[in-house]
Amino acid sequence: MSIASQYPFSVSIKNAHKPLPRFSLTSDVLSFRRCEKQYGAFGHDGFVPARATQAFFGSVIHQVLDLCHRQFDRTGSLATDAEIDTYFTEVESALRSHGVRAASGHVADTARELLKRFNSLEGAALYSRVKDTEFRLESERPNYILRGVVDVLATDKNDPDNPAKMEIWDYKGSKRPPNSDKRLKEYEWQMAVYAELFKQKAGCYPKQAVLYFLNELSGDPPPTSRPLRAAYVVQFDPASVARALKEFDKTADEIMACQQKDQWPDPKTPPDKETCDICDLRWNCKVPKTPYKDRLPIVE
Repeated sequence: MSIASQYPFSVSIKNAHKPLPRFSLTSDVLSFRRCEKQYGAFGHDGFVPARATQAFFGSVIHQVLDLCHRQFDRTGSLATDAEIDTYFTEVESALRSHGVRAASGHVADTARELLKRFNSLEGAALYSRVKDTEFRLESERPNYILRGVVDVLATDKNDPDNPAKMEIWDYKGSKRPPNSDKRLKEYEWQMAVYAELFKQKAGCYPKQAVLYFLNELSGDPPPTSRPLRAAYVVQFDPASVARALKEFDKTADEIMACQQKDQWPDPKTPPDKETCDICDLRWNCKVPKTPYKDRLPIVE
């Protein structure tokens, strides 16, 4: 699985005179909605963040699990912990070559352990149902083209060829946000757009989407069954899908307007603390309620 596969959607603006620019849902649309200023600096202007912790965590989770899926499809057996260690080291090295790395050894160790726990808890039931990984979809919107890559398309074991009984799974490397958190609503919208793209290809919505928050598997002792908050199920109906598409259309228009002006304003509402904590602009940003204290750079 490529590094870009953690970013499931891309948006291409129609223009007859030059190549179509492309945006991804997570690294463009959702990032812009989270913080316009941060997106402008790192998503558009090309500045490289000092520590791409979030990119590392998401990428290593997706890519190692894809290797686990492939191994099961090839051999019919789950990856052992030792094999996951091997996959992790390979993916970590590839990410480092692209400038994506963990902020500390602790972050890498946490990701490695969560992968082992997921594989142990979910692998036997899930991998045998995997019809496809990186399942690619595309739809034309009024002003852009919306492309999607589903992490996992899972079948019903009793009716594997029925698209109406299939599930789309999306892995999240974080803990599940509270129900009141806007991130959870945006994740629901993300799944609704997946469902619309799936419908245009298969003729119906999938049965449901499963958002799996791997960080809910953390803690000691390790869980012996799926924690209640680990999996969040999203159901689909035409009204909720239409609302999601309307929101993304609006955000795509806002990004295009900022591009034309080359202006990236402060966010209308402060981002969550996690977003600010990893931002290299935080010391000179007026948005956080509590200013960040200056610190000396880390020399490596």
